Amino acid sequence: MFVHCRGIGGFSSMALSMPLSPVRMLFQEERGVSFQVGPAFYRRQSSLARDLGILLAALHRQKTGQLRVLDVMSGCGVRSVRYLLQARADFVWANDACNELMELLALNLSQGQKAATEDFKAREAELDRWRITREDANKVLLGCAVRREYYDLIDVDSFGSDTLCLGPALGAVKHGGLVYLTSTDGFSAGGHRPHNALASYGAFVNPVPYANEIGLRMLIGGAVREAATRNMKIVPVFSNYSYHGPVFRTMLRVEPGKWLRNRNYGFIVYCKLCGQSQDIQYEELGEIACWCSHVKEKGSLVVSGPLWLGPLHDTEHVKSMIELARDWGWIKALGERSRSDSPVDMRILEELLEVMVDESQPGLPSGYIEMHEVGKRGKLQTPRRKDFIQLLQQEGFVASRSHVDTNAVKTNCPMDKCIELARSMHASCQQRQVATSNGTASDPRGHNRTSVSWHTF
Repeated sequence: MFVHCRGIGGFSSMALSMPLSPVRMLFQEERGVSFQVGPAFYRRQSSLARDLGILLAALHRQKTGQLRVLDVMSGCGVRSVRYLLQARADFVWANDACNELMELLALNLSQGQKAATEDFKAREAELDRWRITREDANKVLLGCAVRREYYDLIDVDSFGSDTLCLGPALGAVKHGGLVYLTSTDGFSAGGHRPHNALASYGAFVNPVPYANEIGLRMLIGGAVREAATRNMKIVPVFSNYSYHGPVFRTMLRVEPGKWLRNRNYGFIVYCKLCGQSQDIQYEELGEIACWCSHVKEKGSLVVSGPLWLGPLHDTEHVKSMIELARDWGWIKALGERSRSDSPVDMRILEELLEVMVDESQPGLPSGYIEMHEVGKRGKLQTPRRKDFIQLLQQEGFVASRSHVDTNAVKTNCPMDKCIELARSMHASCQQRQVATSNGTASDPRGHNRTSVSWHTF
């Protein structure tokens, strides 16, 4: 079997010398796109992150009129195929260093090509829309920079704390283009390997309760540092944490120019005594103190950084992604939302995008507050997140859900004030429960009214 692979270099044709085994020939499907996994590493749970990347890639093409994608660690090629078919990329370069995956890549992209021909007038043009190579990722990226062959989107789906591709990727992306980065270094994010984090991301990370958000800020911060050496500025368009792995991902927009003063790049200080966190700039390092500093205890303050301190998502871009997802039928249309009968992937994507909009509110600091920590420090039952967010907003604070932790709140309310509000909620709840048990509380229809806003430990 021969697969035709026309393009700039790469394989002009490939002989599939040996048929894949029946197990390896099994088809997978993501959002209507079929492909084969073969011997490649594939994680179904990561399809959500691929959805996000495809949505933004399609928006970039709509805005600029062009989309050239370089997928330097393609694996089985599912991302490349989806960029080609769903984001309507003008050209996709799929690269992987593993020789065993070349025939699989060719097979998946050729099948994707056949599916796409109905949407394009010229079949001949289809044959020039993709390319596969078997090279080291750094070699590919550095070669692009040397040839001044720049791409609109570069996808670096790396493993562990490998940041060797970060600088070369920034050198191969167009100004105004996108770089999609991945890390699975949960040990560094959790503060268990601070010197490894320092070597890979330029940040010394200590253990804090919101370690998984630190993982995202550590990855973005490393890119900020690398971009600054190249007279570039980067802004995260969206960031996503997934518990499997764990996996930290961020989509960055790259622009030319120096940061004259980047207030979004600094340090995070966490107080183990009171649970309060602060964002600190370089010039404030010698003045670090907590609001509970009247209590002195050695080692109560832990500092991590430098890290990205700004928003994890861009509000307008995420809203545009929501609109496009509705147009494509990936989430329910406005006014037609139904949690009970919607497919699972539809509900998960819809909720994630909504939470991303909440998280991008101005005024939200780094980190989050876990509800059980509020209960533990206040010596009371854990308040429901939804009710607690409403109370914080009523009190004039900025508050939102966190996509990183489903039982946490992002807010600019200090921890001591959170505990005070939680105690007032608890007292009000107990009063209503007593009144209900005595039969003195009823609603206008004559029914007993009970309001329980607490989770037990």
